[in-house]
Amino acid sequence: MPVKLNWRDIRELLSDRYHLPPTVHATFLSNTIIVCTFAPRPIESDPGALKVPFFHNNDEFDESIFYHQGNFFSRDNIKPGMFTLHPSGFHHGPHPKAFAAAAANNQGERKYTDEVAVMIDSRYPLELDDVGAVKVPGYLDSWKE
Repeated sequence: MPVKLNWRDIRELLSDRYHLPPTVHATFLSNTIIVCTFAPRPIESDPGALKVPFFHNNDEFDESIFYHQGNFFSRDNIKPGMFTLHPSGFHHGPHPKAFAAAAANNQGERKYTDEVAVMIDSRYPLELDDVGAVKVPGYLDSWKE
């Protein structure tokens, strides 16, 4: 069933002390997929708060994210229109540069995230057509930097 949803109609999520897990951004949920909408929201304001996603791996779902607009605070070198896929079990979290930038923001200069993205997690493995021509070389290794 086709659905049209404007991300501007989604109420902001608020958490002063803790970076909330992706599931709190859930827009649609079924037995096999979760659709999450990441929209601008206030950045955690507690001085000791982790302000970027924690390192994790998703053991039950393939995670795909379409980046619509903004500056994506958890990943380096991601631009609007890009799409990432993290297969089940792939360990990821904030890129090292994003982690350092969040730590530098402990004084709270940056008050809001500036990103709009849609994440679709699938319980079944996602298969991509041959997209070698649009693949970003080195993305897999970008987590090591």
